[in-house]
Amino acid sequence: MKNDPLLLVGGVVQSMDKNDTVAEALLVRDGKIEALGSLAEVRAAAPNHAREVDVAGAAIFPGFIDTHPHLLHYGSLQEPLVDILDAQSHDDIVERVRKRAQATPPNEWIMTTPVGDAHYFIERSYKNLKEGELPSRHVLDKATENHPVVIQAWAPSLPNAITFNSLALKMLGIGEHTPERISNVWIEKEKDGKPTGRMFGSVTNYYSNDAYANELWLKIPFLKFELLVPGTKTAIGAYHRLGVTGVYENHMMDKKLIDAYRTMRRKDELRMRVMASQEAESYGMPWSKPREMPDFMARLEDAANSIQLKDDWFRFNGVTIMWDGTCFPGGMLMRDPYRGPYGEETCGYFHITPEKAETVMRFCAEKRIRLNTMCMGTQAHEENLSRLEAIAKEFDIRSLKWILNHAVFIEPEQVKRYAQLNMDFTTSMSFCWGKGELFRQRMDKVNFADLMPLRRFFDAGFAVAAGSDWGPKNPYEQMQLALTHEFAGSRFRNLGPDQKISRRQAIGMWTDDAARVLQWQGIGSLSPGNHADLVVVDRDLMNCDVEEIGSAKTRLTLVGGEPVYDAGLLG
Repeated sequence: MKNDPLLLVGGVVQSMDKNDTVAEALLVRDGKIEALGSLAEVRAAAPNHAREVDVAGAAIFPGFIDTHPHLLHYGSLQEPLVDILDAQSHDDIVERVRKRAQATPPNEWIMTTPVGDAHYFIERSYKNLKEGELPSRHVLDKATENHPVVIQAWAPSLPNAITFNSLALKMLGIGEHTPERISNVWIEKEKDGKPTGRMFGSVTNYYSNDAYANELWLKIPFLKFELLVPGTKTAIGAYHRLGVTGVYENHMMDKKLIDAYRTMRRKDELRMRVMASQEAESYGMPWSKPREMPDFMARLEDAANSIQLKDDWFRFNGVTIMWDGTCFPGGMLMRDPYRGPYGEETCGYFHITPEKAETVMRFCAEKRIRLNTMCMGTQAHEENLSRLEAIAKEFDIRSLKWILNHAVFIEPEQVKRYAQLNMDFTTSMSFCWGKGELFRQRMDKVNFADLMPLRRFFDAGFAVAAGSDWGPKNPYEQMQLALTHEFAGSRFRNLGPDQKISRRQAIGMWTDDAARVLQWQGIGSLSPGNHADLVVVDRDLMNCDVEEIGSAKTRLTLVGGEPVYDAGLLG
């Protein structure tokens, strides 16, 4: 198919190029966009053997670029799990676990997803099961008594819930003599003192920030390195079904994880354009501990020596630092105190020490490589900006176009200061949708004009990109959320003057602006000579009702001119 010219007609082509060209037809040849324009013009440019496909009124857009997907993390963690996200009852869960047990050697762990709409569990959770609660160990024992079983709790939502069967409890050393509470983990007990299998509190597989929970998770093989490549391939397919053709893996990526992408590229198995960046510090996972300085610096040197900015499929551009965490575990660094997951007062905490962060900044400035600075809250920005501005007095970092990530809460003056440093920006509307009500519950002193103020960034001249932050989340829904700033649950819309952006800008966050942030020419727009990365959508996102954007469907996805997802359009 890649070498077979393809003529797409019968719809509208939204090029998202610098002139916002709108065309009637588009010609793909040898993996590139060869022509677009009127039907007559493009047909005249097409060779006689070109295949003509009528898209039947659909719209053609550049392939979407997710600039914060956690594609590899999602894919590899999901790969070994029994999927019970949509389970309706305990019997449903037991049947799915039993089926897996029949194909699993005895004593090998059987792990499941949680129940509900990961990762915030707002629309649906285990509480929506017919029984209204997670199954106990007795129920899970009906599925198998020969395998340890765990229904996982996924980060970042805290408090959360998890459950084990009897063999799993035995292997973890949890019994009637185990206290009912250890740290911020509550162990539910029966009347005779034996555990039910259910636990509550800080029980997530990462970002639990709880010593006891981490101790348990170190005994459960929830991350299997041998599944990095197969899990990533599965996830790439899921992203293709959503029209995503490129990603920026810029968070919690260590060399061993990045090498999975390198392996796929070396074997010519990578069908997603991937830009990666390496995390400087270690945090979040049960086994994480701050890196000793010799190891810390050796990893930075390795990253600097691994820069790859020319390959058509895999690129590596630098280093990432993360200042603070999410609101769920109370990690967001804010000027004013707020309530943590158990009602305690907090201003958040550091994922990296300021001294190490400054070391990374100076390193990247000296080596002339890209740096991602990840900040959630207002105090994190102060920590970040004060050091960036000091480094900028010694080095020309403006020409490096360093990247600000997330910026869930950010003040007007902080946006201006980042603009003076000539930075790019990527964020996720999931923070507004999935955590908006959480912010209202826990934060009494915040100014909600500072929550996801996209307008401020556009007005200051930033390239603004979007990411799903753990997917695959629907990019169409994310585009709609960029226009509505809706909170899940209450449906409240935090759509003030600092949040409002245009339709063009919301879609550009996933197309041409995303390509600008990646500094990757040839993607993000449908221009002659660009890669034929495109998505055919069942409606024109530029002109349909805003409330209909989120329900759009992908009909065809091409990467390099090859169909990687087809909902029947090509026949």
